[in-house]
Amino acid sequence: MPSSRSYLLSSPSLRAAVALGFLSLGTGCGPEAPSAPSAVSQAAQPLVGGTAATAGEFPWMVSLQDTAGNHLCGGTLLNSLWVLTSRQCVRGSTTVTPPHPSTLRVAAGSNSLALMGITGQVRTVLDIIPFPGSWDAAQGKDAALLRLGSPLTLDGVTVAALPVATAADVAAGYTHPGVIATLAGWGQTAPGGGTTDALMKMSVPLVSNADAALALGQPVMSDQLGADGSAQGNAFCTGDVGGPLVVDGASGKKLVGVASYNLGCSAPDIFERAAYLQPFIANMTPRLKYSPRVTLSYVTAPQGGWKHYSLTLPSGIPAFTVALQGGTGNGTLYVRADAPPTLTNYACRSGGTDSNVEYCSLFYPVMGTWYVSVYGETAVTAASMLGRTFY
Repeated sequence: MPSSRSYLLSSPSLRAAVALGFLSLGTGCGPEAPSAPSAVSQAAQPLVGGTAATAGEFPWMVSLQDTAGNHLCGGTLLNSLWVLTSRQCVRGSTTVTPPHPSTLRVAAGSNSLALMGITGQVRTVLDIIPFPGSWDAAQGKDAALLRLGSPLTLDGVTVAALPVATAADVAAGYTHPGVIATLAGWGQTAPGGGTTDALMKMSVPLVSNADAALALGQPVMSDQLGADGSAQGNAFCTGDVGGPLVVDGASGKKLVGVASYNLGCSAPDIFERAAYLQPFIANMTPRLKYSPRVTLSYVTAPQGGWKHYSLTLPSGIPAFTVALQGGTGNGTLYVRADAPPTLTNYACRSGGTDSNVEYCSLFYPVMGTWYVSVYGETAVTAASMLGRTFY
């Protein structure tokens, strides 16, 4: 069971249980709560309460899974090839990259996890593009884009993309305190329990950052969005992180948040603001193609030694990714501009698995010479290293 002060730093499930240790906030819950602007009618929102989702109710909802099909996190389908999720779900620090994409897959098109492989659609993950800069779930910038290996079929009924809220939608009242938003997920229904097979949903009132910070006892950043379902006994839990928070307003249903964290599966819940991410999303998700894939080499590196490769990147590339896999031994991937990397000086270092399944992802790398290098934790032979740039 998560500690009452623990962050949900693994994949998060919806929980329709009594929220622990928090009083309900006034905003959006009592008679003194400010009403939402006319562009977003609270009466038009779904009823508050955790219930099973109906078929096709959340066609943009995806399950981020390991290759065995175990549910890890939620995600939002942005178009046929791109999914938005929490960076927690593909953990990586500023310079240590997320896991190798081949260890993940995405499933969509069914409310039942067990039936995803039968009635739904399952796709591999080809690349992971974290939101740039340093991050921490409690400090914001908790988002990452997943580029799928092949497109999902959007039928508009069971599988569909969800528009992302823009600054104009925010100005129209989509994220005004008191607006009721809806979150869906397959996470735990109680802390420490198992995830649910059926997709669940809950409705929560949005709150101001000031009220969310007061309830949490810690700051809420400008790129974050709070919701407090404690009056209804609603909060998300492990398995729900990365899932979409949706508001149905004058311009239709829009993604307003990405489930990020709370304290011990208790309200208030904190989301990454979708409108803050929208420029990043708008820049990357139209890019459905790669430049020709570059095979850098079949790598051999001695134990305790390096193998360096260099290449030149032009200006304006939004992302550059490198994947190492196959062969024998155990190598760690390092990437650096202008000079060969060292063990302590690099722009990116892979997670350092116990085999050659390594990955680096850089957002808008500077133009010029880049070094892509492998350090032999043990001797590496015949590993395949591939580089990709987006356009």
